[in-house]
Amino acid sequence: MSNETKKIKSVSDELIELNRKFNERLLLTDEFYKQLMQAGFAYNQCVLVSIFPDSSNTYCGKIIKQDGDVIDFYIDLDDLESSSFENITTSFMQLYEKNHNAKPWLKEVVAYDFFLKLKQK
Repeated sequence: MSNETKKIKSVSDELIELNRKFNERLLLTDEFYKQLMQAGFAYNQCVLVSIFPDSSNTYCGKIIKQDGDVIDFYIDLDDLESSSFENITTSFMQLYEKNHNAKPWLKEVVAYDFFLKLKQK
């Protein structure tokens, strides 16, 4: 197995486990999923690319929505009004296209490929 293949497998395994927890609603509290659904996400048809705690009850990250749009999110579990969702599909797809062949192990590339495979089912 080449180094490149090992890198892709490692990132893919990590992403699959993250999304298993995400889809089984094990990642965060119900408020997190409630805010996603209110913002139009069918979370069990989305691919979570990344998530990071920003403070005690806020999280930021990227998610590929069920329609293929890529959203940069900031979710405040205590204050819905402070949460935000920004469509970054254009810049994300530029990054994907640029690195799909050059750096196929990048998390964004692996995540979008994973999304495309899910959509084929």
